[in-house]
Amino acid sequence: MTLTRRHAAETILAGLVAGCATAPPPREPVLSINLARTQPDEAPATGTRLETAFDEALRMTVPVYLNRRGPFQFVIDTGANRTVVGEETAARCHLESDGVAPVHGIAGVQPAPLVKVPRLRVGQVQSHGLSLPVLPKASLGADGLLGIDVLKNRRMRLGFRGNTFEIGPSGPGATVGRGSDTRIRDPNAPIRVPARYRSGQLVIFDADVAGIPVRAFLDSGSQVTCGNETLRRLLVERAPEFARRMVHTQLLSATGQTAPADLADLPRLRLGGIGLNNIRAAFASLHIFKLWDLDDLPAILVGIDVLRNFDDVTLDFGRREVIFERRRGS
Repeated sequence: MTLTRRHAAETILAGLVAGCATAPPPREPVLSINLARTQPDEAPATGTRLETAFDEALRMTVPVYLNRRGPFQFVIDTGANRTVVGEETAARCHLESDGVAPVHGIAGVQPAPLVKVPRLRVGQVQSHGLSLPVLPKASLGADGLLGIDVLKNRRMRLGFRGNTFEIGPSGPGATVGRGSDTRIRDPNAPIRVPARYRSGQLVIFDADVAGIPVRAFLDSGSQVTCGNETLRRLLVERAPEFARRMVHTQLLSATGQTAPADLADLPRLRLGGIGLNNIRAAFASLHIFKLWDLDDLPAILVGIDVLRNFDDVTLDFGRREVIFERRRGS
């Protein structure tokens, strides 16, 4: 449920959090960040190139400024509807308290303090007048999470082959490559997959696991791909031996909560016109699936472990499409 269906102060953590959108300014420049270099390049005409890195979980991080302080390394989290600030980051920036709100994590709900952030800047992309939840850095694994309240209505590109990150305006002039229909098999063409909004996020409906249609959420903030109990049940009904291959584990939420899960090699996962094999996924009865009314429908959170199988993944929130560029020779 989005904030339009709940109190405006409530926060949702998917893989791992949630919030509200800020429209991009007119003629917004493209921010282009090279993740592979340790020194910033000269700024190109179309945007800004900044220093950044990968965190220990191989999630992409980007330098973020809060007011005039920073940069702080925030994980790019397409599963978070609201940007989240680490406790230590909020203290360093002397951010003013703005009350408390319930935060929904993968395992449950708990209260979290809010802070006022007059301005958040990523390159030349800015959001103003934010009220953001604060969680411990130890749980976030970074100085903060950059959610889709900053990305919404914009186009975001995760360049895994070239270790780059871009954020810029959505629209026909902001397309990537020459594109193709979701079912066209040209091995050199990017695959464009239509998406829909659900719970404030882009969801791919043209997806399945071993032929079972699923709702696929792209969650770049999650280390592991995770399916719900309905998907597990359907897979076991089709192939009972699937249950015997599972290994018990636990999932950790950004709130610090844990949830029991079973890990197994996933049968073929299809996203639009692309099929992936040998993917490992966790299966769990997560609070977030209940919150999204997906307990009775097969659904999957596609984590960074799957997204890294592509050269590039572009989420165009304005055009409601996802563009996948396959690895050469895959």
